[in-house]
Amino acid sequence: MEVLWELLIGVAGGFAGGLLGIGGGAIYVPAMVILLDTDQHLAQGASLAAIIATGIVATFAHYRRGNVDVQVATRVAPPAVIAGFAGAFAADALDAIVLQRVFAVVVVYFALSMIAGALRKEPSAS
Repeated sequence: MEVLWELLIGVAGGFAGGLLGIGGGAIYVPAMVILLDTDQHLAQGASLAAIIATGIVATFAHYRRGNVDVQVATRVAPPAVIAGFAGAFAADALDAIVLQRVFAVVVVYFALSMIAGALRKEPSAS
């Protein structure tokens, strides 16, 4: 049964990553913690490993359709890589429950911010 959950988590995270540009982490991590009873640190590590493949494939698909601003991506990527190392070291220093709470607060904050922003905007005419 666990293998089925893992496959479903992969499908959901991969689809969300390709559709929404979130890399799937907002799906992978909570799903692994809740459905697979995975430690927060392990879930985040596995999520990042899965996001590599998701990100490569989704980036290529979006690039082919002209949906990647290469100049912006090349300016964002180097500091993101450095910050990724720093974030991984910081996460390792935190207790799993603290890390889980921080993750939850960040996800909820960004979700509420996006909901508020979407409600303020008028739908664009196509």
